[in-house]
Amino acid sequence: MAKNTSRQANPNRGELSLTLGGRDYTLRPSFEAIEAFEAGTGKGLMELAGLALAGKISLSETATIACECIRAQGRATNSVSLSGSQRDKIAEMILESGFQDALVVMAGLLALAVSGGVTASGELKAATKTTTPTTDAPPAAA
Repeated sequence: MAKNTSRQANPNRGELSLTLGGRDYTLRPSFEAIEAFEAGTGKGLMELAGLALAGKISLSETATIACECIRAQGRATNSVSLSGSQRDKIAEMILESGFQDALVVMAGLLALAVSGGVTASGELKAATKTTTPTTDAPPAAA
């Protein structure tokens, strides 16, 4: 796999990256990536998220998800090397880098996708601001 030339994940924005072979790969859970990894695994987003959170997702499924999200990042950043990522190579790199670490990242990524925390293009949604009334507020009129 060629050198990763895309920008790095920004943890302050909630972006996720996966460290493989000593390099960080930003993961982009776009609609297109989700459709591709659902087709590639034969399982839906909710099922994959449940398996990841329970620690029961396979290496093959993890590699498929990671590969499609890396490819999506490659398409978004016009990186030919990332958009052409190979699932088998990603699987080998996950195994060599530590499956448990990849599993934690996949569980977080899938949880974001399931909860609606990303747009269809795979960008993290802005946090919504909620306000809580203060206790000093006068009571509402009856």
